Amino acid sequence: MTNSLLPSWVSKHLSTYPPGDTSAERITDIRSRLSKFRVENPEISIVIPAYNEEANILNLLSSLGDQQTTRSVELLVVNNNSADRTQELLDKCGVRSIFEKQPGVAFARQSGLLAAKGRIIANADADCLYPPGWVEAITAPLQNPAIACSYGLYSFLPSPQSSRLALSLYEKAAHLLNRVRNRHRSYMNVYGFNFAFRRADALAVGGFETDSGREGSVAELIAAGEAPPPSGRCEDGLMALALQNQGKGTTFRVIDPNAKAWTSDRRLVADGSLMKAFSKRFWGGFQEIGHFLSPTPKASS
Repeated sequence: MTNSLLPSWVSKHLSTYPPGDTSAERITDIRSRLSKFRVENPEISIVIPAYNEEANILNLLSSLGDQQTTRSVELLVVNNNSADRTQELLDKCGVRSIFEKQPGVAFARQSGLLAAKGRIIANADADCLYPPGWVEAITAPLQNPAIACSYGLYSFLPSPQSSRLALSLYEKAAHLLNRVRNRHRSYMNVYGFNFAFRRADALAVGGFETDSGREGSVAELIAAGEAPPPSGRCEDGLMALALQNQGKGTTFRVIDPNAKAWTSDRRLVADGSLMKAFSKRFWGGFQEIGHFLSPTPKASS
């Protein structure tokens, strides 16, 4: 996929090899660039859940292979019951991985948290691409003890069912709502594919919520007048909320462009159309503004 509206580094990872290319040449290239993550005592752990990500995993790994950092970083992928070639490709690329048989992204993130060796956890997803400065940008705020977790913004990678121009308009509306939320309930803005926290703090609050309750983001549930229940789809915001409630600090939005993840638009496509996705998310999102005057809900214990 090539698109003049994409940053050059994104286009590079999408166009250097044909879609679906798993050639030995490509594997060797990625494996070589990922060798810097094979460390024994990392300061940072990049933790990624993966379920049947054969189509995306090499693009992700290629982007991570270009990370520019002077810090000691490990890469850990949690295979969440994949039935395709995800594990095979991870092994060929020399990526450290563990297996989590309990289905659900929250279970995968929790297993990754427990198995990680780094002092700081940088959470990513298998259907995303990350700019070369991502690790540094997303974790830098955690040098301040008053910050509990940090998160970055996102843009969508266009699929054949969407266009980059239409997606950019969607993103502008989403980021506007993000700024409104950030004044009062910043934890609602935390995205599981692009946030970081200190491992010790996360363990102190019990880790990720792993109940397989209702789906939907924390923001969507509060917009419906409900306290956010434990849910595999809310594991990111609930972690931020738990850290805040335990006095671990505030949730910090990183506006550095290096902290922006580029993610698949498959969740939007699943709604049937971009307009349907917009209506589903933003009608509830703007309703939630009326809830900002109420006290911040407590995370479940």
